[in-house]
This record gives sequence, structure tokens and C-alpha cells, in this order.
Amino acid sequence: MKTLIVGHYDLQEEAEIAARDVLRAGFSGNEMSLFYLNPQGQHALHPVGGDEGESPGTHDAQSGAVRGAAGGAGAGVLVGAATIPVLGPAGPLMGAAIGAYTGSLVGALNNMEEPPETRADTARDSDTSDADIEPRKSGYMLAVAVHTPTERKYAIEILGERAQLLEEAEGNLQNGEWTDFDPLAPCKVIR
Repeated sequence: MKTLIVGHYDLQEEAEIAARDVLRAGFSGNEMSLFYLNPQGQHALHPVGGDEGESPGTHDAQSGAVRGAAGGAGAGVLVGAATIPVLGPAGPLMGAAIGAYTGSLVGALNNMEEPPETRADTARDSDTSDADIEPRKSGYMLAVAVHTPTERKYAIEILGERAQLLEEAEGNLQNGEWTDFDPLAPCKVIR
């Protein structure tokens, strides 16, 4: 793992200029990475897309759906019984089916919670240091590996000239690629 100084840029042109400046300062092209970070929720970390295996807050939705279906089916039978003169014996069955479907939907939605704290919120609340911790925002990112305090100082100076935000991270840069980059990890803002 190496210490990385990462600049966040709104425009690709700004990030490319910063990358050229970093190379001119003597940093290795193999130990820097320029890439675009998609907005949260669009990182395609799962085969079907998205960033998480399930939507936050839906853990109890299934039990709510079951309870809602049972209650809805019962109410539907009563309403369907009132339609026997028009629909015949199929009325209670149709009422039960429609009631169960509607009840399961309402029960699931009512049992959903507000999303739990994100990793960034948890990190922000803990005693990390005097630096701010926040989730990464979309945009162009330029990461540069630094090995000495002097390199760190120069990287901050060069990247900070055009960057909207600077962060410090730990990671592996190989052949111009940040191989262990986690888009959901909170970032440690240094400026």
C-alpha cells in the first residue's frame, strides 16, 4: 500500500493539465492514475448494476409484505362477498387476490426504514483525526503515489492548483491504474 494524494476535478481538461504538471515535476507515469468516478449508485459493483446487494432499509420489507397480504386477503374476501350478486362465487376469490396483492405492497412499503448510516457517516462520527471524512463525489480523479514528505508536499501543491478537492488515501497504483480503488470508501479530505 502506498500513500496517494488524489485530486478531484469537475472537468477532464483540468485533470489532464494536472496530470501533465505531475509528470513534468518528475513523478512516474506508472504511479499515477487518471479516471472518471461515476455518481454514487452507478458504480456497477454487482452484475445487475448498483453498488449494494440490496437497497438500504428493505430488511423488514418481506415480513411486512406477508402481514399485508394476509390482512388484504381478508379484507378482499369481505369486499368480494358483497359482489356475489354481480360476479357470483368468483367475487370473494377475486377480492381476496386483489386484496392480498395490494396488502403485500402496502405492507412492504410501510415496513421499509430510512437507510442506515452510510460508511462515510459512520466514519465522520468516529474520532478519526482533524481531517474531514466524506463520501466521494463523481468527477475526474487523479491519484499520485508519494513516497516522501517532500513528494507529498509537491503533489498537494500541483494537484491543488486546479482541484476542487484533495484527499489522501492508501492504495496500490500499478501501470497507471488504482487497482484496489473502492468508490464507496469515504475519503479523507486534506483540502
